Amino acid sequence: MPASLPAFPEGQYPTVGWLFLDLNSYFATVEQQDRSELRGRPVGVVAVDTDSTCCLAASYEAKVYGVKTGTSVKDAKNLCPHINLVVARPKLYVEYQQKIIQAMEEHLPVYKAFSVDEMACQLMGREQFLPNATTLGYRIKQSLRNLGVALRCSIGLAPNCYLAKTAADLCKPDGLTILLKKDLPHALHCMKLRDVVGISHAMEHRLHNRGITTVEQLCKLSSPQMRDIWGSVQGETMWYWLQGEDWKEKADSPRKSIGKQHVLAPKYRTKEQAYNVALKLLSNAAIKLRRLNMWARGIGVTIAFSHRFREIKNEAEPSGWNAHRNIYACRDTMTLQDHFRELWKDCPANTPMHVGVWLFDLIPDKFHTLGFFDDEKRETISGVMDAINKEYGQHTVYMGGLHGLGDAAPTRIPFFSVPELEDF
Repeated sequence: MPASLPAFPEGQYPTVGWLFLDLNSYFATVEQQDRSELRGRPVGVVAVDTDSTCCLAASYEAKVYGVKTGTSVKDAKNLCPHINLVVARPKLYVEYQQKIIQAMEEHLPVYKAFSVDEMACQLMGREQFLPNATTLGYRIKQSLRNLGVALRCSIGLAPNCYLAKTAADLCKPDGLTILLKKDLPHALHCMKLRDVVGISHAMEHRLHNRGITTVEQLCKLSSPQMRDIWGSVQGETMWYWLQGEDWKEKADSPRKSIGKQHVLAPKYRTKEQAYNVALKLLSNAAIKLRRLNMWARGIGVTIAFSHRFREIKNEAEPSGWNAHRNIYACRDTMTLQDHFRELWKDCPANTPMHVGVWLFDLIPDKFHTLGFFDDEKRETISGVMDAINKEYGQHTVYMGGLHGLGDAAPTRIPFFSVPELEDF
């Protein structure tokens, strides 16, 4: 970190403990950065090039017309006829995120990336003095602009990570907002309940049933009251956060499962094609399992069907089907496929719309002991395939059953985690 931060007498300036960075309209902004012809123009990012999908992200130029995340493509075109619709490029967004983290770490170490477009830094020592923290925030902003003229972010400074995220949300785009402990909780009173991080539509409804309709009323609740409303310790934790306490979250628990899921394109909406897509998802999950150096002791599959009516029986198809089974600890793709095929035998012959597979009851390699049913040859084959794919690109070599599925189930970016570049 630069050594130009001055030393202030203790107590002369207020302090903040966290800096939170929110990359504004991230997918759309990266597209504008990568394609200069899109800059200053309304952009909507979609998963596939079809009117039946919705926008994953919208640039601020598109938001002016009312287009936002979740807006259907049809509605987006009506709201903004000149909108530029581009198909998402998840790998590009992860690549840019890594560059952004490197730019941030020229000034502060990144404590955690909560998603592909949200990162937090814990401030230490002199960094906590408000003038220094503000300076660091603007330095990070400038570093992002140096990385790409279209890149912009909102930064929040606050006593804890939760309030720093809240502050970053208060002024978009390209803002820098400060919440000081001495100004709490009245500094939050201007917000709506749904603007409070962690309050969903369902939680807002629950609060309304308790007579809580404003943030001011929320902040007047006691810790036991919030725990009672939330029905868990999360309510009590939120109470401490809203008071400005740096109440640490529990350390991340060991990973217990790996899941992969995909909404099927129309050409894959048959039982046979859904089976093939599920095999590809399973292959990706197995690769992830081995990369984490873990073993699975359970496997499951889930299918969501269309809600159309059968013409012959005049009855609605079931909404979905799922099955799972416990297995001897394994991590090679071929053995996992054998277990999957046994599960699939009971899959109904309906019209699939969504398919997912998951591996559960995971254990790290250090806790795994060789068993009677372990197949060393299969383990070796999977390891060699992983090494080749790591060197030459994912799915350079693959099981024969996956042939012709190159465009099926591409890696997407989930809301609350970041895929690795090796996943693409």
